[in-house]
Amino acid sequence: HDYILRMATQRLREQIHFQPIGFELLPEKFTIKELQSLYEAILGINFDRRNFAKKMLHLEILTELDETVWPTPKREARLYKFNADKYKELKRKGFRIEF
Repeated sequence: HDYILRMATQRLREQIHFQPIGFELLPEKFTIKELQSLYEAILGINFDRRNFAKKMLHLEILTELDETVWPTPKREARLYKFNADKYKELKRKGFRIEF
């Protein structure tokens, strides 16, 4: 089982740069923090919160929704949705997510 888990993790780490794997593992609506936590878990590294959010929003593969959640009592978080059409358009141009 350890071998299977290591191989699956390695495959996820390779494919996350070329496929929208992260978005397929999240609910339809998610926060930037949820997306960041998923990428950190898969890649085994920590990202600066502001830089991660800036990069993902700059790629324009997220659609900001007019909805928020309260993940903590002190802070409201905006919800986003994966923009599959924009992602496909970028893929046709040779796009890959770089971290």
